[in-house]
Amino acid sequence: MRRLVKGKFWALLGAALLAAVFVGAVFPGAVHDAAAATLAVPSAYASIQAALDVAGPGDRVEVAAGVYSEKLVLPSSGSQAGGWIELTAAPGARPVLDGVGVAGCDMILLPSRSWVRVEGFEIRNNLGVSDCSGIRITGSGSHIELLDNIIHDMRGNHAMGITVYATEPTPISYKQNAAYEIYDCEPANSEALTLNGNVDGFEVTNNIVRDVNNIGIDFIGGETDIQPDPSLVTRNGVCRGNEVYRANSNYGGGWAGGIYVDGGRDILVERNIVGGCDLGIEIAAENAGTVTTGITVRNNFIYGNNKAGLVFGGYAASVGRANGNSFTNNSTHGNDTSGQGLGELWIQFAENNTVRGNVFSSTSQNVLIYSESGAVGNQLDYNLWYAPGGQAAAEFNWQGTSYAGFNAFVAGSGQGANSLFADPLYLDAAAGDLHLDGSSPARDAGDPAFTAAVGETDIDGSTRVSGAAVDLGADEVGCGDAVVDPGEQCDDGNQVDGDGCDSNCTFTACGNSVLTAGEQCDDGGTDDGDCCSASCQWDAAGVACDDESACSAIDSCDGAGACIGLAEPAAGCFAPVKIDAARFDLSNRDGSSRDKAGLKWKSGEAHDLAALGDPTLVTPYTLCVYDQSAGSWQTALETTIPAGGSCAGSPCWKTLGSKGFKYKDRAGAAGGVQKFMLKSGDEGRTKFILKARGGAIDLPAMPLAQDSAVAARLSNGAGSCWQADFTTPAAANSASRFKDKGN
Repeated sequence: MRRLVKGKFWALLGAALLAAVFVGAVFPGAVHDAAAATLAVPSAYASIQAALDVAGPGDRVEVAAGVYSEKLVLPSSGSQAGGWIELTAAPGARPVLDGVGVAGCDMILLPSRSWVRVEGFEIRNNLGVSDCSGIRITGSGSHIELLDNIIHDMRGNHAMGITVYATEPTPISYKQNAAYEIYDCEPANSEALTLNGNVDGFEVTNNIVRDVNNIGIDFIGGETDIQPDPSLVTRNGVCRGNEVYRANSNYGGGWAGGIYVDGGRDILVERNIVGGCDLGIEIAAENAGTVTTGITVRNNFIYGNNKAGLVFGGYAASVGRANGNSFTNNSTHGNDTSGQGLGELWIQFAENNTVRGNVFSSTSQNVLIYSESGAVGNQLDYNLWYAPGGQAAAEFNWQGTSYAGFNAFVAGSGQGANSLFADPLYLDAAAGDLHLDGSSPARDAGDPAFTAAVGETDIDGSTRVSGAAVDLGADEVGCGDAVVDPGEQCDDGNQVDGDGCDSNCTFTACGNSVLTAGEQCDDGGTDDGDCCSASCQWDAAGVACDDESACSAIDSCDGAGACIGLAEPAAGCFAPVKIDAARFDLSNRDGSSRDKAGLKWKSGEAHDLAALGDPTLVTPYTLCVYDQSAGSWQTALETTIPAGGSCAGSPCWKTLGSKGFKYKDRAGAAGGVQKFMLKSGDEGRTKFILKARGGAIDLPAMPLAQDSAVAARLSNGAGSCWQADFTTPAAANSASRFKDKGN
């Protein structure tokens, strides 16, 4: 926030300015002319300017290490057909462009130039200047790349780092990735890195801006001395992955934003880190009649700024507004270090903005929000709030009304019904590390309906939703974010397997559940008997294993990693001692509530209570039904009734004195089983009765293959089993009913 109108006195070139500044990407379609040359400085040309003066499309001005006391103007452009004009450091060198004692304004001026690349320079000591820049783009042009340049010690008034001014009806299209670093500059009353006027389509990414005496990065609209048409504002762009530290204004009380959108439109501000500035990230409009809108501020770290963390709205009724913007999943901590009382979130003249999914953590003064009366129709929800003094001590000022305590704020303002008050458990908030501890209450606490936008990630570039719901704040706790969270062995910032730290954040090794080179299998352990050996190779065919089905009697490996169980009744089970003492009945009503399954197993051998185990605590029971075709068995039905548990608020299992146990669950959660009774006793008095009902029964295909038998077996976790065989002819065996007696 400047608060004062800047004086800008420069000669603006008149042609339409169409500039694109890229780093790390070459435009498709660009080719080098066959006559392209490398113009070496100083071996072939005594000065950089001398080489630039003769360079044409496809030529490379290659500058050796050294200090060059020059200010440069690029006199020519490259072309799509002929290729770039490259001004670049020689391999392994970082030449220094030094302005001490050199006349002129800008260290590098690009007036109406296209297809130009500047790479690998240190640009310094533009001293005693007024309204000048380290690199300035004016006029018209396209395809300008700035790569890996360091800019520092721009000194004077409006002594800026990188400046782009779009003054014409034809807009600038601008992309700048990694100017590398801008520091120790004096841009006041302007900005260290600025885009102003008719800029349509831009990227400003991966820059470091620090220790400057006014705004760090700014996107401006509405200044008619730059762009006479106030509707042509900086718009349709991305500000991503930048770091801005200690952007502090030296005038007007100090209101410099680290990242500032002043009158811009439709801009994405994401994954930036801002600390130690006057204001963290500000979305506003200084010029009357200008409305800053369509700005998305998401997944940023904002900490330790002097007066406020996140700010939006015009600063007075007489200036512009911030309407229709969104602020989502940002993390703030310890802002308002100067004790202004503006807290973590400052809302000024602003309407219909949304603030959701953020974490706001205050200093010891416990101030979280200062929202002025000019803030209307803004919506806050699903945020996490925290003040060291506790929820009752937290201070919220909403539209001119002060609320003492989080609960009072929610009740009085009508905001934040789904928000919470808790310590976010940042890993190292004092150092600006606002990543979440693995046990943070912010984990999975966001809006369950949240869906990440296309390409949206958290602050580290990791998946934005990795749990049951989005985490609050900029950090999504998850593997691949370069932060070793609790439960992770490692986190190397990617999800590549076999590089030492695998995609599940465990060290590359046998037994970590990730298949890597040299392994035939990896089941997450090193135990034998599961068809994947302790050395992560397949066990040989025939090796004993467990397919985890209680209904398969003999299990063995197939030699290709699978455990195959033999589906047939087990030998040695107890049988009824009387003919036709067992009854089995299935009724298939196409998955309706009328589906039924029932087994009565009576007249068993003598058992005491101990033989039944203790299903109230530890002994589960499983019903296995087999049918047989041409002497081959297959499992038709498998249902397990677990031990213990609660059914409708009461224990599912109850004891029947000293005789047995009874299971009751009207909901039929265990495969439709609603009742199950077990009774011990003398010979002929042992019995089991099971009844299941409803669509939860996993009924088999019917009719059952009763060639020559159907078998029903009850087994328990204590190693005992009871079985009855049902042989033809059955009383009923159709597509809807099986009913038979057996022993």
